[in-house]
Amino acid sequence: MSQKRILIANRGEIALRIIRSAKEMDLYTIAVYSDADEDSLHVKRADESYYLGGSLPADSYRNLKKLVKAAVDTKADLVHPGYGFLAENADFAKAIEKKGISWIGPKPETIKSMGDKIESRKLVTKLGLNPVPGQLKPSRLKRDAIKDAASFGYPVALKAAHGGGGKGLRIVHNETELLENFEIVKRESEAYFGSDQIYVEKFIKPARHVETQILADKHGNVLYLGERDCSLQRRNQKLIEESPPAWLSDYGREKLKEYTLKIASNSEYVNAGTVEFLADSDENFYFLEMNTRLQVEHTVTEMRYGLDLVKEQIKIALGHSIEDYELEARGHSIEFRINAEDPSNNFLPTPGTITEYREPTGNGVRVDGWARTGTQITHFYDNLISKLIVWGVSREEARSKGIRCLEEYVIGGIPTTINVLADILKTKEFVNSQIHVKFLEENFEIRELEEDEVISDRPSKVNISLEDSANPTLAPQRPKKIGMDLTGNIKNPGLIFAEMQGTIMETMTKQGRKVKKGDSLFVLEAMKMENVITSPIDGVIKTFNITKGQAVKKDDLLVEIEVKF
Repeated sequence: MSQKRILIANRGEIALRIIRSAKEMDLYTIAVYSDADEDSLHVKRADESYYLGGSLPADSYRNLKKLVKAAVDTKADLVHPGYGFLAENADFAKAIEKKGISWIGPKPETIKSMGDKIESRKLVTKLGLNPVPGQLKPSRLKRDAIKDAASFGYPVALKAAHGGGGKGLRIVHNETELLENFEIVKRESEAYFGSDQIYVEKFIKPARHVETQILADKHGNVLYLGERDCSLQRRNQKLIEESPPAWLSDYGREKLKEYTLKIASNSEYVNAGTVEFLADSDENFYFLEMNTRLQVEHTVTEMRYGLDLVKEQIKIALGHSIEDYELEARGHSIEFRINAEDPSNNFLPTPGTITEYREPTGNGVRVDGWARTGTQITHFYDNLISKLIVWGVSREEARSKGIRCLEEYVIGGIPTTINVLADILKTKEFVNSQIHVKFLEENFEIRELEEDEVISDRPSKVNISLEDSANPTLAPQRPKKIGMDLTGNIKNPGLIFAEMQGTIMETMTKQGRKVKKGDSLFVLEAMKMENVITSPIDGVIKTFNITKGQAVKKDDLLVEIEVKF
């Protein structure tokens, strides 16, 4: 039998991770790449590479026609979409199958029905499960969204109907914030998922984020592979995931298993999939969405079950049965996302060149990454550098190992999340599993550095702690903003400079207009994230050097606000 050929329709960490598993299965690996990724490690490690052109996702990794052509031109037998980009695009899956190529994932019909947040909510409602309260139709106009939000009461979530992974999601606390963010969410939804349909959903606060993993073959067999706690987040995107959730009772586990298997069977699910829930303090579970793809955090499940989910995905696509699988979960696993971000500057993305790179090692330690010394982190794509995963016999052993590994991990040249993650592990709230989805935003405080402290190539340390409360596990507080902060400088706080290269997406004021502290000025997109920039002071707009659609460079003076007495 000739060697099977697999095309990986993705980049970075996940592309390299798939290539490694595929090579161990003696598959011929084919990478795709953009102009920005010409020297990327996934391109060098594959047996063959295919040039897509461009650097923007729309010109490369989100270009359906180019990717289908790549699969045909390279005579691929299988296509693995990874996660992000077109991984949950039913049209892409259908186009691949029409060419006689095996799609590594669920059927296009399942991707369409379960990947659509509105349609999936309809399904689980019919099954007698509770979705998070929300509309079963898209909010096409601002007035629709305002009406929907009023029916639930604030805060609400504006969500991409075809999204996932925290992209195309904004939490708003009043009508003003809804109006500010409505078009932003639509643009993000279109950019990430190819559809600008959004809907309104009640934001349950405080809550924990828990998800379940399944693996299903083409013969009707479904494996339930436990639960993951994904509550430690910023910007509605996960930073730490662990399995199993320490707070989850046996009753809760049985309910999640029951719900997940019911959803899988009624959707005729095939391949790897994840069902996401919100949980309140009484272990009431609310269906959020189903991710019809491999999750970023699939590694914590692999570490507990001794299973390679990518290999299993490929086997299932080739017709393999999982009927005789007998798996038993062992110990505790934690994953840390190492991102190119500056926690001391509101987690601002930090593109740049990595000048030094050293990974931690040891028993029960795994690093899934794509970077090395000299790697350029660009502003075109997600800023994930690597995932550090640790395993221990107990949660405490895994936590201690995580601290040790994070302290050993060295990435020079750009700020990363490494130090912040280590500090979080040391808090009593993490030790006691008292984390909720807004924990980081509501309780994040940067420690002032002492003059004699020397910090090199690392972000500043932080201390995180919940305020005293009758219910410290789920203490509700008004969230602090996490995102880009362009509040000028100490001597002249009315000067607003660009922290990094980006694009002006919207303007909400003009030269000569009076503004108050906190008023929205403009929307800046940088590294695939849109940020509403607000006025740092009361005053009058003296200089407004920007227009909608304008590209700006780092350190450009964008706005000058003059204080009027």
